[in-house]
Amino acid sequence: MDEERTFGDRVLEVIAVVLLAISTLGTAWCGYQASQWSGVQTDDNRQETNHRLEANRQFAMAIQTFSYDSSVIAFYAQAVQAKNTGLANFYRNSMARKDLLPFLVKWEATVRAGGTPTPLLEDPQYIQAQTSGYQSEQEAAEVAARAAQKAADTSQAYTLNTILLAVALFFAGVTASFRYRSVRTMLIVLSILTLAFAATRLADLPVA
Repeated sequence: MDEERTFGDRVLEVIAVVLLAISTLGTAWCGYQASQWSGVQTDDNRQETNHRLEANRQFAMAIQTFSYDSSVIAFYAQAVQAKNTGLANFYRNSMARKDLLPFLVKWEATVRAGGTPTPLLEDPQYIQAQTSGYQSEQEAAEVAARAAQKAADTSQAYTLNTILLAVALFFAGVTASFRYRSVRTMLIVLSILTLAFAATRLADLPVA
């Protein structure tokens, strides 16, 4: 009976050592991954901030461009109405931006046809042309924000797994403190179950 008891105790001790080793390595790995994903989140947050700043700059430029284009068109219209061809050509050829010319041509065609030109802020093509940079930066910022949130969730998941593995490590580590085999067996089982649960969670987590 003593030999049987001793053999059973040694088996439990071996299992406990294996569990300790696996839990220790798993805890270190999860802690490392949590740190890595936290760094990814920081990088993504920085990218989001940069895109937001660039979007604000693009928006300010769009406002300035609209103000400038409106002034050029107004002065050009006055010159045309006054039949001052030289001044009109100056505004059209020297003052108007290259990207404004297609809208100016459309505006002239509308006037010649007896219609009323569409105001710049009501022209979808013009609005799209001026706000495309702003919109693309905003979209990039949203992508970075989602990536940052995903990285934060992943880091949190690894942190939770670190706690689970620490619990498994605790169960395996305290088995030697108890004399009764039933208690030691129960602690080993708890350690295995906790370790298995943590392993199933790890299987679904990305690696940084």
